Amino acid sequence: MTPLDLLFVVGAFGLILVGAEFFTGGIEWLGIKLDLSHGATGSVLAAFGTATPETLVPIVAILFTNSAAADQIGVGAILGAPLMLGTLVMFLIGLTAYLLRRRRRRTTLRIDAAHASRDLAFFVVLYALALALALLPRDLHFLKGYLGWVFLPAYFLYLYLVLRTPKRATTLDREEEKEEEEAFEDLSFAVYLRRLGVTVRTGTPPLWLILAQVVVSFAAILVGARFFATFVDDLSSALGLDALLVALILAPLATELPEAANSLIWTRDGKDVIALGNVAGAMVFQSAIPVSIGVLLTPWELGPYGTVAAVFALLSGLVMYAQIRLHARGNALPLSSLMLTGSLYLVFIAYVIWSVVAG
Repeated sequence: MTPLDLLFVVGAFGLILVGAEFFTGGIEWLGIKLDLSHGATGSVLAAFGTATPETLVPIVAILFTNSAAADQIGVGAILGAPLMLGTLVMFLIGLTAYLLRRRRRRTTLRIDAAHASRDLAFFVVLYALALALALLPRDLHFLKGYLGWVFLPAYFLYLYLVLRTPKRATTLDREEEKEEEEAFEDLSFAVYLRRLGVTVRTGTPPLWLILAQVVVSFAAILVGARFFATFVDDLSSALGLDALLVALILAPLATELPEAANSLIWTRDGKDVIALGNVAGAMVFQSAIPVSIGVLLTPWELGPYGTVAAVFALLSGLVMYAQIRLHARGNALPLSSLMLTGSLYLVFIAYVIWSVVAG
């Protein structure tokens, strides 16, 4: 591992982070421009935008990285995202809400219980199927080629259910809708053009500028993901570690930071519905699109680390679903419900450290 290698990986991280930030903003504005409902823009397009970086990493690793460990890197990146979202990011949302409870003027997390429980139900079912496919006996591996196609139509069904949700009617619902409107910042490209003296309305940017931001940022993420996949391959070989394990831990750090940061900022500002919706919606996306790629394009063999990570991610979804169904009162969720999932991530990291030291 040379200084030049470290420079490349820092650059790759930077490209993914900056690209993800711009891509997310562009996708959100595209939803607004297409006149989608605010709930759909927040829960579907925002989640899609922030989930794209962690989807590109495994795609690039599987399709464009020519090494024996490419499939392991891809599978590790696929598994690491929902694990981090369902455990660590959920915990950080709860912790942020607790530490800022005086500023927020409440000690609970305000949620759309029906929408959140639906998201988590989809995640649990799809992710349980993905785990079951990985654990199939060798004689039944042919089923992956058939059942791997279930995930895409399942996600389209989820989109249909979200997009057909009727407009909100109560006073509280209108307040939440207003929060979702305010959560989207001015289009970055429009802001920079105005600084250069070009006349552009930041609040109502033209469609061509929105598309330009989406395309350019997507390209940045793609290039960063390519360098990152190569780095994980080299690092795992140099340290003698399982490539899947390295990708499982490092990939989410590169791809989930924008998503985590956005959700924490929204939580800080009291915009709880979109904060939780962004994470839960991304978990559904992760259990469908990247998983289908892994099942159909790789042997989908998780190994011990991947299996444990998948089990913990599934447990986090089950715990959150049960908490919402049992403890949410009037769309208010106790913060302890989110804290509980964070403990699963600590247990997983402890397991990894113990396994590496003992092995």
